[in-house]
Amino acid sequence: MYDYGEYCPISKAAQVLGERWTFQILREMHVGVTRFNEFRRYLPKLSPSLLNQRLHMLEEHGLVMKRRRPESQSFEYQLTEAGQALGPILMSLGNWAAGWIAMQFCDTDVNLDALMRDVQMSLVVDRLPVGRTVLLFQFTDLAARNKWYLVTNHGRAEICDEDRGLDVDVYVTCDCKCLAAVWHGEAPLAPALADGRIRLSGPPALLRSFSAWFGRSPFAQTREISLSSPTGRGLHAR
Repeated sequence: MYDYGEYCPISKAAQVLGERWTFQILREMHVGVTRFNEFRRYLPKLSPSLLNQRLHMLEEHGLVMKRRRPESQSFEYQLTEAGQALGPILMSLGNWAAGWIAMQFCDTDVNLDALMRDVQMSLVVDRLPVGRTVLLFQFTDLAARNKWYLVTNHGRAEICDEDRGLDVDVYVTCDCKCLAAVWHGEAPLAPALADGRIRLSGPPALLRSFSAWFGRSPFAQTREISLSSPTGRGLHAR
């Protein structure tokens, strides 16, 4: 960890948070990731050894605490009060980047496990019918794991890639990069529906309200404004 040799609080924050993958680990913890294998699933490009190092460093600095899970011999990681206080800072940082940083959206940026977890978490379940609703996402560009079921029931939502034999209410057919681009705000939803990049099948009432219950990234609106307004993209031109 680099010591800037300054008392400045910004330098002290950079000293703790500036190491590779630290922000991503904290981001995952703020959406509920607590176990080592979960970090590996949602951050597949992060090596296990480096993940161990970063978690230990965050523990040393009082942002994370490690504790044994009561029902097993395994461990989990929880944010401390100091770690939880970073939530608004992470949101502000994400909004700043969405509005001002040039980003090229690539196929390799899509982690399907993380994408579908994010789709599940952002779903506006109170705009879906009371009781069980089954959504099936079908990805045309994948040979394996190309069907994901999102099941909502009385305000709760869960995602899985196994067929449980449930009757499907809404079919969503697209490629995974298109869904990721729409969710992140890199591409608007309406044109993707209009030109068939995202195809829907199901009861008309549910299809008409798709844009109301299909949630998106908390940074999507900022990103769309940035992409549609050249005068608002200051750092893009630099």
